[in-house]
Amino acid sequence: MSPLALLSHLQQYVEETAEILPRAPEGLDVRSYELLELSDDLEIWAIHWPQDRGLELHDHGGSAGALWVLEGELVEHYVTPESSLGRRSLVVGSGAAFGPSYIHDVVNAEPMTATSIHAYSPPMASMTFYRHEPAGLVVDRAEFRVDPDWAP
Repeated sequence: MSPLALLSHLQQYVEETAEILPRAPEGLDVRSYELLELSDDLEIWAIHWPQDRGLELHDHGGSAGALWVLEGELVEHYVTPESSLGRRSLVVGSGAAFGPSYIHDVVNAEPMTATSIHAYSPPMASMTFYRHEPAGLVVDRAEFRVDPDWAP
């Protein structure tokens, strides 16, 4: 599925299931996640982001992706084609789509816990994590779906 088609699908999914989508539990102090759907072609997750919690620079193992902010606000830093870091804010009712080679980090810088819904196609088999150093991106580690602590 193309990134824009995935974002459109995700937006429709959120609209159709808004009343039953999970919200962040009270007092959450660590990032948490819930698998909502998994098929051969698509996976959908709810991710809850307490203040100052995020996920460092990472890719999506060759999968296209989309995210939609259900509650709160997220800040995304992404690697530009020139290998510098761009930045954007994603607020309630907005989303973003990205291709299979996209690298970004996501963090909640606001006091209110944020919840976002993420879709990946095909389902992710791995994620590679990076450090941004003066010389460019450096691979830090890779995680695979078979790892016991796997999560997007």
